[in-house]
Formats: sequence, C-alpha cells, structure tokens
Amino acid sequence: MCRIAGQVSLNTNADTKRQLIGRMCLAMKHGGPDGEGLFLSDKNSICFGHRRLALIDLSARAAQPMTDVTGNYTITFNGEIYNYQVIKAELQKLGYQFKNQSDTEVILVSYAHWGTAAFARFNGMFAFALFDQLLQKVFLVRDQSGMKPLYYQTKNKQLLFASEIRAFRKIGINQNQPDWQILFLAFGFIPEPVTILKDVYMLPKSSFLEWNIAAETYRIDTYNQPKTTTQITDLEEAKQAVQQRLQAAVSRHLIADAPVGVFLSGGIDSGIIALLASEIKGAGLHSLSLTFDEKDYDESYFQQILVQKMNGQHHDLHLTATDFNEQLSGILKAMDQPSADGVNTWFVSQSAKKQGLKAVLSGLGGDELFGGYPSFKRINLLKNLSLLPDSALKLFRLSPKEAFQKLAYLSLRSDLGCYLALRGYFAPQQIATVLNISVKEVWVKLNSFYFLPSSEKNNALFTAHLEQDFYMKNQLLRDTDAMSMQHGIEIRLPFLDQEFLTTVNRIDPKIRFDKKLLKGLLIHSFADKLPTEIWNRKKMGFSFPIQKWLKQHPIIQQLQANKNTSITFFTQGFLGDKVHWSKILALHTVTN
Repeated sequence: MCRIAGQVSLNTNADTKRQLIGRMCLAMKHGGPDGEGLFLSDKNSICFGHRRLALIDLSARAAQPMTDVTGNYTITFNGEIYNYQVIKAELQKLGYQFKNQSDTEVILVSYAHWGTAAFARFNGMFAFALFDQLLQKVFLVRDQSGMKPLYYQTKNKQLLFASEIRAFRKIGINQNQPDWQILFLAFGFIPEPVTILKDVYMLPKSSFLEWNIAAETYRIDTYNQPKTTTQITDLEEAKQAVQQRLQAAVSRHLIADAPVGVFLSGGIDSGIIALLASEIKGAGLHSLSLTFDEKDYDESYFQQILVQKMNGQHHDLHLTATDFNEQLSGILKAMDQPSADGVNTWFVSQSAKKQGLKAVLSGLGGDELFGGYPSFKRINLLKNLSLLPDSALKLFRLSPKEAFQKLAYLSLRSDLGCYLALRGYFAPQQIATVLNISVKEVWVKLNSFYFLPSSEKNNALFTAHLEQDFYMKNQLLRDTDAMSMQHGIEIRLPFLDQEFLTTVNRIDPKIRFDKKLLKGLLIHSFADKLPTEIWNRKKMGFSFPIQKWLKQHPIIQQLQANKNTSITFFTQGFLGDKVHWSKILALHTVTN
C-alpha cells in the first residue's frame, strides 16, 4: 500500500516535473512513510512519483517507481496483488526472469507477456501507472471493486494523476466542482467519477486509461472478465463454496513481510474473518477492538466471546467523548474529499498504528454481498412505488415527513433515484433551503448525473448492485482508504477477493439471500466456527456513540449561530435526537 502521483507532458521541462511531482508526493507522505522515489523518462515526457508503505519484500530492491529487467516497462503502484505468487510461477515457467520478491514486479512482467489482458488476471486492490516505452503509452489502471483510488486530470495536453485530491491542491489545482454541495447533501459523499475539484475525475473501477504520449490523446476502457453463466443451485454446495473460498481469501490477505492484524467489532463479518485468520496465523495474529462507556454501543461482551476462540494477541482501545471531540477537527481534515462518515475507520487505524501493525483485515463487504442491510427488505415496496405516475411521485415532495420527501427521488426513474430513496441524506427541498437555491436547481443537477444502469431484474441482486456500486464504493471504500492511510495502515478486505466474489456471484439468489435470516447463507456456512451469540442478536453495525458525543463539540454552537433557519432547524432536531449526527457533519462541511 502506497501513494502515487505522476505527470505525462511533452511541454514541461525535467526540473519542473521533478518539483511538481515531488510536491504532490510530499502531500501524501502519511500514506507512504517508508520511502520515496521518482522516475523521469529519457525523453523527459514522463515523471512518476511514489511514496512507499513496505509490506511485501521490504528490501530496497522493491522500491518504486520500478523498471523491469528489460528496461522497457516502468510502474508506480499502490496496493497489493494477492495472487502474485501464482502468476509469478506461471511466468517463470514461460522463461521470464525476476530481480526481487515483490508483487510490483509481477505486474510489470505480466504486462510484458499479456499486455492489457494482464489486468484482469490480478486478484487484489490496486491503482497503478505503467509506462510502456516500446509503445510510448502510459496506462492508468484501477482494481475491479474500486478499493484503491486513482484521480486524474487531462488538460492542456497533459495527464496528471494521484492517489489523493490533496496532491492536486498542493500544485495549485484548487477550483471546486460547481454545485458539488448538491451531490454531497444528497449522497453524503461525492459520487464517482465526479470529485470536489473541477476537471479532476476518479478512474472507474475495472478500467484503464490509455494515454498516447505522441498524440497527447487518451481513451478509457474496461478489462472486466466475462461473467460465468454456471449457477450454484444446491444449498450444501453453496455453503461449502463460501466456506472454502473465503478461507482461501483470508489466507491470501494475510501474506506480508510486515505485521498484520484484524479488526474485531464483535459482529458476524469481522468475527468470521478474525476466526479464519486466527486458524491460519495462530499466536502471531493481533486483533483490535474498540470499547465505549456507553453500553448501547459497547460490544466488548461479544468481542470477548470471539477472542476466547482465538489464539492470538488481543488489544482494546477505549474511546470517550473527549477522545472524539479532541480529534474531530483532524479527522475532518483527513477526509481528502467531503464525507459524512469514516470516523470509525480513523480510530481503528489509529489503534493499529499504536500496536506497530502495517496491515489489518476488515469484514467490510459482507452486508453488501449477503443482504445484511434493511434495503434488501425495503426494495420490493420501493419498486412497487416506482411504478406510480410522475404526478403521484411528485406529491411526495410536498409531504411534511422526511421519509416521504425522499421517495420523490423515485421520479428520477433510474438506479440513482432508487438509491437516494433508500439511502439519500437530504431530500431535494431540504437541499434547496440549506444552500439557498431553488429546488429546480437541485433536480437539474441530479438529472444531469449519469450512472450506468443495471440490467438486473432480481430485486435482491439489484439491491446488492446499489449497495456495492453506490454506497460501498463511494463511501465505505473511499473512507476506508483515506482514513487508514492517514495513519500509514493498509486495510485488506477478504470479502472483496476476486475469486470469492466470482463464487458468490454464481450462487442462485434464492440461496444467497436468505429471507428468514439476514446473511443466513454466510452464517450457515460458518456454523461450526461462529458462536450463536454473535449472529443470534440484534444487528448493531459498526457504530460509535457520536449522536451523544457530538453535542459537546463547538460545531454545534457554530451551526446554531448560522443565519440559515433551515440549518438551525436541523441542528435543533439533532439536539433532540431527531436528526442523525452524519447529517450534522454534512451541514458543517458545506458551511465551512
């Protein structure tokens, strides 16, 4: 896990390039504290920068940017390739030579042999830039789930890229995207490919950008593998496949030459990952949990049930309102892009750093894959409501109840509308009053946002699509990356392992989404390992007592003093526990 940046330009001299990319990399030093590197091509058209967080092959031989043994290909790489050893063995049989033990070099040699077809072979989380000297092209590539960020700008006949938005700001690219506040208040994040900066975009997942150096032109293409049509329709076969594939995924995600741990919240997903990791690592595994004085949020009882079944070293971090309020300003600054979430990842990453870890496994992804959210139950009603005529849907805009106001999003007649009706933060009328604009402006902005529609007819699979391609990708994964890398910690996600995802997507939806028990297939697949007390209880989610803690922060006084009556109305609602804390952070973001 690292941070990368670069420039491709025929019109910038070498010294300017070095200074520019040097400043971009310095802005991201927190994500790569173990070293730095710079590559300048022989024609001075390309400059790659790298900040290193060393996890695999800690030697200087694995430093980046890295050039292969032929001298034809150079890369700057952020992430991990979990199947690199398998690919490396295959390439060695074909006669290829390697000079180090890193997964980075495997990417270079794979590209040398398979070209862009190599990208689909990688099972991991990654974002990288690769220079092909023979073709005189640069490729920007992002992983299949969008776990690692890769931002780019194509202006003035040059390509700029970086792992974080702050790197662009460091070199004077500061103009904000018009109307970003509308999208942010609607979603609680800024949805890809848009960013807060004008003309800076996120490269889509499963995609590569191909830049032709001489022509100064580019194209974006996907490298998705074709979907398999073979389905798993037998329950026992499905359970066995889930168990075996997830166990293999956890094993791959534990590969490192630096200390690795696991987050243990006390829930189903992190519990399964922790138990599997413990079986593999034994006493060498570090587990991390957060505890609170507030009993409604504290899960230490369930955490200890899991710890008793593990054979590792467990660490608790006890958090208080004082800890939260003292660090909130730093947390908000660390977000890189506006987000109304991510606080939990900040603290667990901080805990991992204190224990001397470099990488930590997380249970993120289990809810999205196996139907753990309320949205999977609500989708049927939502789909029926979406059949109403526009005249009826528009009436929801006039409702005094917020839940009904958000149903007006269905009038967008798109996946976007369905998602916002399920998970939207503020309704259009509320956004208009907060920003002092007309509600028509809100609707125009939302109508102009394009998201590739899903062809999925099954309601459960459609909901999984919404949760993965909107919520997980734009908020959970982005927040996870931004907050963990602020502490120089890599968070690994076994549930998003490509081989595991392929297996899960082959399972018949009738089996995959248990109607009687949330995440029933996942629970039954690990019934021999997961204690009953962990799954047979009310779902909590990984949440903090922020609804209570935030009331003590100066942010509340600032919002109460705002001249906008809508903002003060929501603030009073928060103090009366009628408005969720995340909305208050969103309001703070758009007013500062």
